[in-house]
Amino acid sequence: MKLTDAELQELARQLSHPEGDTGLKVAEMMNFTNSNLIIKTINSLSLAVNDSVLEIGPGNGAHVGDVLLNESMRYTGAEISGTMIEQAQKLNKGYINASFVLTNGNSLPFQDNQFNKAFTVNTIYFWQNPQEYANEIARVMQSGGVLSIGLIPQSTMIKIPFAKYGFTMYTAEHTSELLDKAGFVIRNVYEDTEQVLSNSGENIDREITIVTGVLK
Repeated sequence: MKLTDAELQELARQLSHPEGDTGLKVAEMMNFTNSNLIIKTINSLSLAVNDSVLEIGPGNGAHVGDVLLNESMRYTGAEISGTMIEQAQKLNKGYINASFVLTNGNSLPFQDNQFNKAFTVNTIYFWQNPQEYANEIARVMQSGGVLSIGLIPQSTMIKIPFAKYGFTMYTAEHTSELLDKAGFVIRNVYEDTEQVLSNSGENIDREITIVTGVLK
């Protein structure tokens, strides 16, 4: 069923900042639609014992178990939605080494050099000050730390109806440039095509991109 412009705008708003019962449903849909990209982004980090992992925008945190390979690891999710924080805490109450922190989307309430791994999936479109936020992520990471950004590139995003409402579109090159200016050396750019059920209910082929950098 084709969505109206008003429905597309509401979907875009919920994707950027899930709220209430609708936000919970959208989060479940995002988990399903983005599962392959999430897992591949996590795998790109080459996680190891004793890693301290930061995720920007975990949503409901349904994938945290894929990050925490053992009890010596630490996971922190930085999330702008109070609805998602509450749901993530419920879903992950069994993980004593996982925590979720409400943030403002512009700064991170963490000490310098706190994390050695970091990742984010499908949040970069909503960064209000992209370079400043990339710099902020770099600030809280250790030298030699690995950051991976998973996204749908501009070449696919321009075909998605709701993406014209509040989304900033990125190419792999633009994403790499953000990381480079923040002090990361680009280690890998992964690009692939997958078939998914879109957030508006249609089967589509979409490109995915994962840019991985190592902090100098």
